[in-house]
Amino acid sequence: MRQTLSTRWRHGAALVLMILAVSAPVRSATDTLRVGLEPFPPLITEEASGYSVEWLRAVAREAGMTLRLNIMPYSRAKISLMADQVDLIGHTPYGLESDRFYQFGQELSHRVTTRLEAFSLSRDHLALKEATNTFVGTPFGNTGFIAELTGLDQDRFVEGTLENVVNMLLASRVDTVVFERVSVMTRLRKEAEQPVYYRRIEQVDAGFAIRASDTALHQRLESAIDAVNADAIYRPYADLRDVPSEGVIRPDAE
Repeated sequence: MRQTLSTRWRHGAALVLMILAVSAPVRSATDTLRVGLEPFPPLITEEASGYSVEWLRAVAREAGMTLRLNIMPYSRAKISLMADQVDLIGHTPYGLESDRFYQFGQELSHRVTTRLEAFSLSRDHLALKEATNTFVGTPFGNTGFIAELTGLDQDRFVEGTLENVVNMLLASRVDTVVFERVSVMTRLRKEAEQPVYYRRIEQVDAGFAIRASDTALHQRLESAIDAVNADAIYRPYADLRDVPSEGVIRPDAE
């Protein structure tokens, strides 16, 4: 009798544990949100600050999660997302990533309007399709979508960190830099000792992505996004972004 009761107790305990395991939150470990971010100043700085970082922190608070931020090239961020080494990456070119990316990644509804610009020491190099013998610098991982957007061959692109490609432009090692307006202007105003010309190519929204299979995290973050006042966070960036579609950055520019 004692053995029977003991056996029944063990079976009952096992059943309770199974029920608890099934009913427990699937993402209990993801109260920590692992994030891989490409430097994109002033939205994302190399020191893990900026308007988009502020927005992410607000979303994480609403979702009851803690951020673990890692600054990395965009190409590495995409690989890390696919390999389940991070849960969220940014900024993505919203809706413009490759078909292969969307096989494993999905973008959140939140997006930031940005301007894709060409920058050069010569006005002649701003007409990208006409300047056939030119090299174009852009940060790691951005060649694919920019080449498709502009119609340029990918073999004309040179990738590096944002700092490196801007320095290559100033040293005339590339003819043009193509990337988000404010990020490049911020760097140029620190480094340029000669006039740099710019011209708008396209409006491109910047987003964030998670794994497509992670439906629970998607629902959790989208609910939090609805509760965050993104306009208030990004208003100073909008003032920086909305300048004339072409012009010149001079060394003495403030």
